[in-house]
Amino acid sequence: MARPQKQGLNYYPKDVDIFSDRKIKIVMARYGADGYTLYDYLLCEIYKEGYYMKTDDDLPYIIASDLNMSVEKIGQILNFLLERSLFDDKLFKSDKVLTSTGIQKRYQEAVRSRATKKTVLVDERYWLLSSDETSSFIEARHSDNKSENNYSFSEINPDKSENNSTKESKEKKSKGKESIY
Repeated sequence: MARPQKQGLNYYPKDVDIFSDRKIKIVMARYGADGYTLYDYLLCEIYKEGYYMKTDDDLPYIIASDLNMSVEKIGQILNFLLERSLFDDKLFKSDKVLTSTGIQKRYQEAVRSRATKKTVLVDERYWLLSSDETSSFIEARHSDNKSENNYSFSEINPDKSENNSTKESKEKKSKGKESIY
């Protein structure tokens, strides 16, 4: 059985001059280290799953617990990050999705080595890069999957994990026995 294609990353590249970035300087001037910590935390969560993260009403409470910050502060900083375009405000307001073109460019670069064997598929609803900016090994498709995590197109073949003869023989064996559940 083939192993499912990994969607997320184990690590992500970070510029060594990130603290020289004007947007980061403004976040830190306004919210101190908490502002940058939240931003970095969200990046880790996004890259863990792929190139975007669906959010819900529970997320601020989880983050507040993880980072030892108030829920109100989390909300203020997140709004500021959206206003300053560190995340795409339009996509967040329409679909409660956190991502950005910068995140997607770094993701695309990070999965380049994976693409030597198999095309990397992304959900076009959340892919912000233009066709000119998207590498040839990335294929954007529409997904009907309502999962909270990124959709893995490599798992489209539902009944392929076991061949049919194995399934049939298991079914024949279980017909003669009553289930205890």
